[in-house]
Amino acid sequence: MRRLVSSCLAVAVVSLGATERPADAYEFWLRAQSIGQAYQLRDYQLVGPDLFLGRRRYVETLALRIWDIGGYAAARRLARLPDRGLRISWQSYLRIDHDFGTYTSGKIQTADPAVRRDALDVIPELGASVANLGLLYGYAQVDGLFDDRLVVQLGRTLADDGWGTTAVDGVTAKLELPPPITVTVSAGFRVRTTSPLGVAAYELDGTSGAGCQEYVEGPAPNTGAWRLIDRDRAITNTRLASDFEYCPQRQVRQPSIGVTIATSDRLRRIGVELGYRRTSSATVGLIGAPDRFSNPDQGLYPEGAPARGVEEERVWARGHAEFAAAGVAIRPYAGVRASLLHALIDRGELGVRLTRGAHVLEPSLAYFYPTFDGDSIFNAFSIEPTADARLGYRYAPSTPWRALADVWLRKYVGATAEAYAGGVDAGLERTLGAHWRGRANALIDAGYGGRRVGGGLELAWRPALDLRAYGRALVVGTHEDALLSPALARNTVTSAGMLGGSWQVGEQVAVHITGESTSDDVHGLQLRGMIVLDLAYIPEP
Repeated sequence: MRRLVSSCLAVAVVSLGATERPADAYEFWLRAQSIGQAYQLRDYQLVGPDLFLGRRRYVETLALRIWDIGGYAAARRLARLPDRGLRISWQSYLRIDHDFGTYTSGKIQTADPAVRRDALDVIPELGASVANLGLLYGYAQVDGLFDDRLVVQLGRTLADDGWGTTAVDGVTAKLELPPPITVTVSAGFRVRTTSPLGVAAYELDGTSGAGCQEYVEGPAPNTGAWRLIDRDRAITNTRLASDFEYCPQRQVRQPSIGVTIATSDRLRRIGVELGYRRTSSATVGLIGAPDRFSNPDQGLYPEGAPARGVEEERVWARGHAEFAAAGVAIRPYAGVRASLLHALIDRGELGVRLTRGAHVLEPSLAYFYPTFDGDSIFNAFSIEPTADARLGYRYAPSTPWRALADVWLRKYVGATAEAYAGGVDAGLERTLGAHWRGRANALIDAGYGGRRVGGGLELAWRPALDLRAYGRALVVGTHEDALLSPALARNTVTSAGMLGGSWQVGEQVAVHITGESTSDDVHGLQLRGMIVLDLAYIPEP
């Protein structure tokens, strides 16, 4: 039994478990990464010189897998029984984010020249990087139930809505029906920023934690007004969390249910999936005393607001297949998703991947219509959907050469007849001797939105298995579309360079260092550095 452990923390874990009692039968895998970044962002000022805000970011990730908790599978192996029956495991991924630079700890000038507010108060979402402990997923999994046809996950599980991943705190059950059908049901609370060990990336698009308002009733019906919730609250200057903005609707739990019907993994050459997900939340009522205003307060929203609201309700279908004809491997795929909340189709794709020897050709079509949280005001605006046609090519023979190219055309649906954009991306790669590899890339796109033309070169050197270095340089010229913003239409040339390397210091111990620089007429010279420390330890079996 081999148990791989990455991180210096594992040394302490193994030492604590090194007693004379019999070892448990479970197997585990632990991996940690420490990542540090330092760079600057420019804050443009209408009056006075621009400000340079520093970001000093530290990220720690910890992934843990434990198999066969309780030793049920090991006991069956010792008894020479079939490997069927109860199996318990654990999977989790923890992330710590901390930014101690001026980007998050600085202050922002308000409309009143005498008032400057903490950046964290003006933009509460910065709290996700100031000091945040987030659990991306963490659940106990029970396999082998119901004659090995039922799998149950309990905890923070991942959920896929067809075009993106979110997480749900609750339970997920996957049941294999008579072949080839499986049904997956999940129920719980959608993970939000305010959830325990919450992750901001799982928040539905289109809502903000700043500038939140409540409805203040007037002396007569329909004479009230929307006003900021936090206008009377005192500022206490808490450094690690927003102490000024108050958005009670973002703190409400969001019950979420999902159902997926799909073909099982045993059906290898074809796969079909149908899915449904619905997320809702309760409407916030009173957030203070009813008599705190001149007129009796009826709640956060006007009187007559529904008790609950739907945040998302989506159905999707997707499928893929694999077969061969005339020596060509053919892999078609298709998918579509509809938002029942918005009564429209917001995602769609159709394509096929053709492979013959070292050549891969992939034509595809895609459609995208932006949709947002049911509470978002963005739903009231007209946003241009896009339709894309793309043709990709890959060449990967057994020779030192590699090549790729993508040609694409985009139509902004609902815009003017001239609202098209398109372009070409291409790359060529070659192995240069035993230790060197070179690569060249070029791109050009133009049309609605502007024009970009550029290219880059990359050179990598690997003299030994434990040492690798690489460098990259690129130049991109851009031209803003005068139809979109005549005042900002200009030509800009951006040049960038990167140097980096990886060194395996010892067994399962590696250091990765990267330095970047960019320069253009708008931002000037910008620098960025990043270091990744990956420590590993293999305990005795």
